[in-house]
Amino acid sequence: MELNSADAKEWVLRNDVDHWSHARFPGQRKIDVALWDTPYCPKVHKIIERNLQEGRSLEICHSDGIKFEVIESMKMYAVDLHQQTYSCGHWQLVKISCKHACTTIGNNKEAVSQYVSAFYSTEVYRAAYETNIQPIPTFDMPNLPQPSDILIKPPTTNRFPGRPRKRRIHSRGEVEHAYICSRCKQIGHNRRTCSNPPYNPE
Repeated sequence: MELNSADAKEWVLRNDVDHWSHARFPGQRKIDVALWDTPYCPKVHKIIERNLQEGRSLEICHSDGIKFEVIESMKMYAVDLHQQTYSCGHWQLVKISCKHACTTIGNNKEAVSQYVSAFYSTEVYRAAYETNIQPIPTFDMPNLPQPSDILIKPPTTNRFPGRPRKRRIHSRGEVEHAYICSRCKQIGHNRRTCSNPPYNPE
């Protein structure tokens, strides 16, 4: 593994074997979910509880309808309950009510659970593992070549007759560089090929 990817080896060493070994992969999901007594997964439930606790000290200013302004550390955040949007984008990204959203939801006399994605609910989690995951046999699958066994050759190119170009071909509409002579200040040549009299500013 170290020869193929040193980063992969470091990741394996940093993480527990349960995260990368099928032999140690836990299979007690059905038993675990049967013991849950919260509407959402335990980790999500803890996040919501923490956001509710941290949001109690925030200042709220009702803007319009179900739009609010939440002030924290002299900074203003805009929350729209109808669109379920938050000015920093965290609510839209993780679909879990942040502390600013929890504050406005509580101020609006609503339940925070209505503004959390259903994908985090215990019911959806239970439905995902309701049926068994069937094993997939791989004994009859063809052996694919390893990346180390594949030799990628460079593309074949044809050398054109004549002396190769030293200057690149300019793109259509590209303005070519204008040469300015340092001797006579005229455009189109340089000092080496200049045949004009020297420039006299007077």
